[in-house]
Amino acid sequence: MKRKYSYLLSLLLLAGVSLSTGCKKLLEEDPSSFVSPGEFFQNENQCIAALNGCYIPLNSVYTADFMIAQEAATDLAFLNSSALDAKFEISPANPGMGDNLWSACYNGIMYCNAAIYGIENAKVAADRKPALKAEAVALRALYYYLLTSTFNDVPYYTQNISSLSALTEVMKLGRMSAVETRDKLIKELQEYAPKLPQARTSEVPQNRISAAMAYMLIGKMALWNKEYQVCADAMQAIRKIYGQLAQYPLKDTWFRNKNTPESIFEVQFTWSATGLRKTSTVACFFTPTKTAGTSTYDGVNIPELGSKANPFVSITPTEYFMGLYDFADPRRETILAYSYNGTYFKRPMQNNGTGKAWMGPKFWCPGMDNVSDGNNQKVFRYADALLMLAEAANETGDAGLALQCLNEVKSRAYDGLKLPAYPGKDQFFEEVKKERARELMGEYGRKWDLVRWGTFYKVVSQTSATEYDVIKNNLRPYHEYYPIPDKEVLRSGGTLTNPAYK
Repeated sequence: MKRKYSYLLSLLLLAGVSLSTGCKKLLEEDPSSFVSPGEFFQNENQCIAALNGCYIPLNSVYTADFMIAQEAATDLAFLNSSALDAKFEISPANPGMGDNLWSACYNGIMYCNAAIYGIENAKVAADRKPALKAEAVALRALYYYLLTSTFNDVPYYTQNISSLSALTEVMKLGRMSAVETRDKLIKELQEYAPKLPQARTSEVPQNRISAAMAYMLIGKMALWNKEYQVCADAMQAIRKIYGQLAQYPLKDTWFRNKNTPESIFEVQFTWSATGLRKTSTVACFFTPTKTAGTSTYDGVNIPELGSKANPFVSITPTEYFMGLYDFADPRRETILAYSYNGTYFKRPMQNNGTGKAWMGPKFWCPGMDNVSDGNNQKVFRYADALLMLAEAANETGDAGLALQCLNEVKSRAYDGLKLPAYPGKDQFFEEVKKERARELMGEYGRKWDLVRWGTFYKVVSQTSATEYDVIKNNLRPYHEYYPIPDKEVLRSGGTLTNPAYK
């Protein structure tokens, strides 16, 4: 196993010097075992081992801090804690979750670049190389999608770092236009998506990347760039694979239900009383307050959550978000917990039944031990693709398709929620915005939706900022994007800058 990862670890050693300060345990690898790319990529199993390494940084990205920034500092929710991201106290000197995301994503890009180079020159059958390379291409696009969505313009490179001179060159790169970066990635994904498995991700061995993931990234980046027909075409490709949304149970959207047929991409986490743990603490921020040593949560006994969980201060929904749901919408009790198994929690019943709901069972982790959350983190699923298609079709003037896709999501929840007719472009767009909140809250996308719509500062000011003074006092228009960490600016020799944060 040591030799399988030795080449990637040698690259990580270079990254540890100049691009990242994490992964100390990996850096303890014996340097005498390092091998050159020519010695490593001898067969398909070694290529797959390299690809496996490309997934690893995602576990460092999809964390509680990222969830707080994406969902609990928006119009939908707030976290009353000392977290910099929750209070909008981020700066280049104190970049909050942006520091970790920057390092993890560029580590991932470095691994992908190395894997692509190695696969291209590997001693494997030529007809197997395109599919292997496509997997690395899609993962690299994911890392750049995360970076451009978080920081806007970022350095872009695709060369393999195989020497200190190459590393030095990369360190001096400045910001490249996020629009230009996305356009490059879209074209590359359009080339390689057909080479990936044309199947639902749950049907791919080990839930590896399928073509749907590549098409999802095309659509996401096309929406950012306002290339609506490009997005629509990519989402139509996903529809051919996934079919009707009604066949996928709503309960499969719960984080505890892993790698379900509707899922397009999940970050894999595991927990067991013995053996390897790869966990997050996300569920700790979504679980109702608990009586110590019991399975009683805010007055309600929930045996499946157990007595060992140690939840943190919970993310709290805004009044705006709570008001988005129809009482007949089953997602209301899935995402917002007023009661459980017929018993009301104490907090929602305060002030004559006007108290705040807890975040719901979609996010809870049964059997959580202390703060170890073994749920998968859901990143992309089919309902998101349909809502993206509804938005894109609305922009291209295809009202019939737009209405069909929106109603497919609504009717999966409850048939009575469907729009009876197309209400016009602007009204339909407003309904899409609300439906994305109802369906996708907690899936790491709300802030980016608000930013790409150009409404982040305005809507947060009109919602959570009216309830919480710390947001009202700290929120600024430039908070739509994160600052590049000061240490990265220093390493670049001043090539990287943060003009908005002056």
